[in-house]
Amino acid sequence: MKIKDLEVNFDFLDADDAEKFENAAKIVLEKCKEKQKKEMSYSESIKEECKVIEEFFDKVFGEGISQKLFNGKKNLGEHITAFEDIVKAKIEKQKDLQTVYDRYQPNREQRRYNQYHKGRK
Repeated sequence: MKIKDLEVNFDFLDADDAEKFENAAKIVLEKCKEKQKKEMSYSESIKEECKVIEEFFDKVFGEGISQKLFNGKKNLGEHITAFEDIVKAKIEKQKDLQTVYDRYQPNREQRRYNQYHKGRK
């Protein structure tokens, strides 16, 4: 999988990788809720949000990956874009998997129809 220009060893269909993603995403949500309760300046808010996203990337893709991705910069736009790209990739992978499931598992109505009309001409 590619994040920005960096190739990472990650697969949303791997249970361990998916678990890392889910756990880190929960932490992001919790920290965002906590951050809303704090009073801080605009620049402090940006730094805090960048830190949360960097921690997410380090937990999911390995320690130090955020440094490689963002080069120590605290640009919220870049951080959010990278985070959104990962979420979009996950959603696309889930859609692809659902398409495969749908192709090989006839829907319930079709099974009932086939069962009811079995042997009828």
